[in-house]
Amino acid sequence: MHPELKAQTVIAEKNKKDRSFIDPANFYESERNSGYKNTGNALYEIIDNAYEANASKIFIAAKNKAGTNQPESLAVIDNGTGMPKDFLHTACKIGGTHRPSANTPLKRKGYGRFGHGLPKSSISQTRSFSVFTKNEEDNKWRTITVDIDELIKLNTTQLPLEKEANSLPDFVQECLDENFSEDKTGTIVVWNKCDRMTWKTDEAIRNNLGWRVSMSYWRNLKDGLIISVLGNQVKPIDPLFIDSSCEHVESCGPNNTKAIEYETWQWPFKISSEGEEKTINAEVRMSRFPPRFGSKDGQNPPVGRNSSIRQKILREHNGLLFYRQGRFIDCMRHIPSEAKKSRVFQAYDINYKIEINFPSSLDESFGISTNKQYVNLPFKTLNSDGWVKLMTEAANLYKDVNKAFMNEEINKLEDANAAIQAIDASDPILNREGSDPVQEKKKQRTEELATKNLEKVIDLEVERRKKALKTDDIDREKVKAEITPQYASSKRNFDYEEAGEHAPFFRCNPVGGVREYFINKDHNFFKKIWMNPRCDDFMKESLKLLISAIGESSLGAADEGKRWYFTEMTEWSRHLHVTADTFVEKFNLDDVQELDDKLPN
Repeated sequence: MHPELKAQTVIAEKNKKDRSFIDPANFYESERNSGYKNTGNALYEIIDNAYEANASKIFIAAKNKAGTNQPESLAVIDNGTGMPKDFLHTACKIGGTHRPSANTPLKRKGYGRFGHGLPKSSISQTRSFSVFTKNEEDNKWRTITVDIDELIKLNTTQLPLEKEANSLPDFVQECLDENFSEDKTGTIVVWNKCDRMTWKTDEAIRNNLGWRVSMSYWRNLKDGLIISVLGNQVKPIDPLFIDSSCEHVESCGPNNTKAIEYETWQWPFKISSEGEEKTINAEVRMSRFPPRFGSKDGQNPPVGRNSSIRQKILREHNGLLFYRQGRFIDCMRHIPSEAKKSRVFQAYDINYKIEINFPSSLDESFGISTNKQYVNLPFKTLNSDGWVKLMTEAANLYKDVNKAFMNEEINKLEDANAAIQAIDASDPILNREGSDPVQEKKKQRTEELATKNLEKVIDLEVERRKKALKTDDIDREKVKAEITPQYASSKRNFDYEEAGEHAPFFRCNPVGGVREYFINKDHNFFKKIWMNPRCDDFMKESLKLLISAIGESSLGAADEGKRWYFTEMTEWSRHLHVTADTFVEKFNLDDVQELDDKLPN
């Protein structure tokens, strides 16, 4: 007999009198792997229920294993309306709900829908959980405990009946006494045997769960909901950093760089329910972050210890943010292949954010899973006009990010003048005295005239101040010190211009004794070489030396030489424009991944 058939025969003999639809042991173990991303996402289900029950306070408390900082039990305590008598077994049942709305999306309201939240999120983290509840008609807490090991042992899916609780767990009672002394109703969910929590210590839970709750429930928190995570009350954080009622919007520590808000728009969907068709909108918000937005000091790149909480949120949510009923659901990082318009989110895309907030009536349009952890966009949504607009907006936002980064690089380069200083220092060597007596005489005369003219300007300013201030006590040396810098320019300045891709890659414009060098931003030399992530400050200074050498030679050429330089410069630029592209392609120097480390965020 085939091994598979043999194994099946054994199970068939064992279960020949069992006609139940569910095998308890396999069912409970498989339901523990229901797809919750982490402990925080599992807790969201309990927080959702508390908020739906009109709670104004939700406290997460923990009991550590003796002598350790590792929680063995976790509790979510709220001051909501509680549940009616005999409802606890429904609340703890997978699929148990008073909000069935599978075929009536227009009647769907609030967070709840499938009836999977409380039981499945709980068993994903613990093998035993208890629920306590008390409404306005109760004098005592009522409770039920669901223990997977006990159910497997009894080979049953039958839950125990609810009963009155004689006492609460010590750590729960302590939290109630400190924070809920005036509240008469509420619900408590206790995870008794935590064995699968993402974060193993109480400090890790505070550090990792706090800001996630702040970001996931920021709308609820700004409207007054109180959520405390192991003693720390969290504050709202808008992941787009544009809602001024939230944290880290106006500043983040000493960094007062602000996000740039874009216009909000509506994404319409037609929904049919019980013979009625209605247009329901999802709201799309967008923002972009300037260079160094995520750094603590605002001056240096946001890496290592200089990364702020802003940067943490940007990096961990690089994609499209989906919120359901104002609560965070998912960050879509990978666009399905069947989408009409697509995009690959690389590390530099963290410099902008797009948030799509939709009501629960649009669950089908966004493919919401039973555990409300993911969006699984259907074909119709991925090929809608709204989706195409979404992808277009993402591309435009990145272009704005890239432009801002490029401008930042240019501003930084304006301060890097090592090449100019080197060339200036070489002038006395290149232009030795006696090399050309006529030119030397002209140069000397020009310097004498310039000095005399400057002295006249200083004298005029001294006289003007004497008349204006009605005093002869004017310090001429002080006036000279103020005016002289205004007439002393650097001998060589580098700037940028948009001259067209077929114009020379640079030009030199002599103004008196100053050389103005303009690099053509439209030429591939600038786009592919000068602004390439691998072209560091040393390389740029080296290129300045070459450009200055060519420029000086062309300016010093006689008539025939000038014509030669003019012709050759056009030819050099044409070849350079083409070969820059080939060079970058051949050596894979345009890899977007390489660009990531150079972007400010």
